[in-house]
Amino acid sequence: MVVRTLWVMTTTAMDVRKTFNVTQETRYRFNGWFRDRTPLVERVMSHVASAVLRVTPDEVRSACRDVPRTGPPPDIPQIRGWRPEFPFTQVAHHVVERLGRLPAWDEFREFCESDEATRAMLWTPATEAIASTADRARARDAMRHKVVTEFVAFLRYLSVVAHLRQAGLDVRVHPLADLVFEVDAWVERLVLNPRGGGQRSSRLLLHAMPPFFFHDLAITESEQVGNVRLPARRDLDRATRSLRGVLYPDAP
Repeated sequence: MVVRTLWVMTTTAMDVRKTFNVTQETRYRFNGWFRDRTPLVERVMSHVASAVLRVTPDEVRSACRDVPRTGPPPDIPQIRGWRPEFPFTQVAHHVVERLGRLPAWDEFREFCESDEATRAMLWTPATEAIASTADRARARDAMRHKVVTEFVAFLRYLSVVAHLRQAGLDVRVHPLADLVFEVDAWVERLVLNPRGGGQRSSRLLLHAMPPFFFHDLAITESEQVGNVRLPARRDLDRATRSLRGVLYPDAP
């Protein structure tokens, strides 16, 4: 495989809005979300994705190595149903950009406690949720399991994005695309699904002109890295070849 080096690029909320806020459905969705100017809206609209686009597959694998093993969590209804104002996606993107790199679990946890903005987004709401329960020890274990699980999901997601970008494909990500337009990642007019499953955004973007296209990366195999199951590299290589064939069908 010939690997092309990408220029380091940035993606802003305005870039995302220009790209995806182009149908009646997306305008309705965006306007409803944007109208109240909540702290989440302000944070997402000011977010610039840059460091996340420089993360390499090796850095993702390295970050997996100290993720703690988690067993079945205690079933605490207040924690199981906990939905903070700031989704974990936004928190994780914020941490990567503030640090300028992808942290391992211990550094991520410490940053969430020490950084004022991140503490307000995740640490303080989580602490308040734990304090609202009758059994705080079990609630703390349940919350830790919930956050570790979200962190692992973010690592899996980034492993796909990083692999495709390292292979020379200009894959973009941004919290606004994810949270409002239901786009996990994209290349030009091609919407991808690095988290697996179907295409969440197809109903919102169906009537766009020029049209968007949707590509199923079909990543099904995984391999163990520390305590994390990451997409298998041979499956990622296959997905990369498939995506390159769709984007550049006439390339040699």
